[in-house]
Amino acid sequence: MDDFYDMNDKIGKSFPLARIEGGDSQKTLYFKIGKRNILPGQFFMIHYGNCQKPISVSHYNGNGIGFTIQDRGDCTRSMLSADTGAYFGLTGPLGNHFDVKNYKKLLLIGGGIGTAPVYYLATTLSEKKINTDVIFGARSKELLEYTFPHKDDIRYYTDDGSYGTKGFLTQGIDELNGAYYDCACICGPEKMMPFLLDKLKNRCGKILISMERYMKCGLGLCGSCVLDDIGMRVCAEGPVFDYESVLKMSGEFTAYHRNESGIIQKY
Repeated sequence: MDDFYDMNDKIGKSFPLARIEGGDSQKTLYFKIGKRNILPGQFFMIHYGNCQKPISVSHYNGNGIGFTIQDRGDCTRSMLSADTGAYFGLTGPLGNHFDVKNYKKLLLIGGGIGTAPVYYLATTLSEKKINTDVIFGARSKELLEYTFPHKDDIRYYTDDGSYGTKGFLTQGIDELNGAYYDCACICGPEKMMPFLLDKLKNRCGKILISMERYMKCGLGLCGSCVLDDIGMRVCAEGPVFDYESVLKMSGEFTAYHRNESGIIQKY
C-alpha cells in the first residue's frame, strides 16, 4: 500500500494485521513495520474502516509493533473484530515520551488501559538493567494478561481478585516500604490521580504523567485535545507531562475533560 503521510521519519502507511492476541474485551494487534525510533509513551493514530483513534504503543521489538486496544465503543470494537491480514493505517510515532534517561531508580504505575504504555516502558528499562518497581492494576486478569511475561517484576492488583492482590493499585504504594524514587511514571484513569499523587508525596523526585484526551487529528492541528487553562496540546506537547511544572498548574487536570463534541464532562 502507498504512503499517505510522511514527516521526520514518522510512518504514514497501511499495514496488514499480522497477529492478534487477547480476549473479547481487550486485544493486542501486531504489525510488522520495520526499524523505527519509537519511544515509550508515544502513540499512533490508528485508522480502520471509517474511524481512527490514538493508541499508545505497548510492544515494539525493532520490527514488530503491538497496540493493546480495549473495547470502549464502536471504533475500537470494529478494530478488535478485524481479521488477520486486514489493513490498518498507522500514523506515528506521535507525541513526546517518558524521558527517564537521567534517573536510576524508577517507579512505574499503570492502571486499566494505561498499563499499555507503561508496559512498553517497563520492558525497555528491563533490557537496559534499570532499577524499577512496577505496579499494575485493572478490573480483571483478562485485562492484564499481555503483561505476564514480566510478571516477576510487577505487582498486580485486580478489582475482582482474579490475579495478583484483590483491590486497587493505590494499595501498592503503601507496600513499597517507604522507598524513595528518582522518578515516577504514571498512566491510568485521571480520577485515580489525586489518590496516587497524595500517596507519592515526598516519595519521588519527579512525577511524569501520560494523559488521555479526545483527539481528532493527533498532529497538533485541530485543537480538540488542548488543556483549556494552560493551552497545551496533549497530542503535541504531551501526552507525557511533568506534574509539578505543568499539570499542577491546570485546573482541568483531574477535574474534567471534553468529549468528541467539545462538551465538558466532569470526573
